[in-house]
Amino acid sequence: MRYWGLVLGIVVSGAAMGADVHATSAVTFHRDVLPVLQKNCQGCHRTGEAAPMSLVTYQEARPWAKAIKEAVLTKRMPPWFADPAHGKFSNDRSMARTEVETLVAWADNGAKEGNAKDAPAPRKFVAGWNIGQPDLVVEMPN
Repeated sequence: MRYWGLVLGIVVSGAAMGADVHATSAVTFHRDVLPVLQKNCQGCHRTGEAAPMSLVTYQEARPWAKAIKEAVLTKRMPPWFADPAHGKFSNDRSMARTEVETLVAWADNGAKEGNAKDAPAPRKFVAGWNIGQPDLVVEMPN
């Protein structure tokens, strides 16, 4: 009897702490992870950009599941070094706790692909300059 009380106490505590309603083992790439990656990662983690690997498709992201988990838990990714004690920033790149929990649950539970029909539309990116055309571009001759 004491054993069941302990188990129920843990389940109730998880719900009280705001744990996600659907089981963490049910987290899939297309339905849950891809929207987080599109919002927080794909600006840099796509072909031709600064990041060393693309995280646009399941096939690209799956090998990096454990590294993604570690990077978001240690807050190395997404990069955001501004101190919130000094103001609220309109370009704040930090992730919400629920987004981090989604990525961690995905990595911890086998990094499942899920149904591709659950995926959001691919994110569209601006080609070339992302902050408007510059007034002048100076190139070095050599």
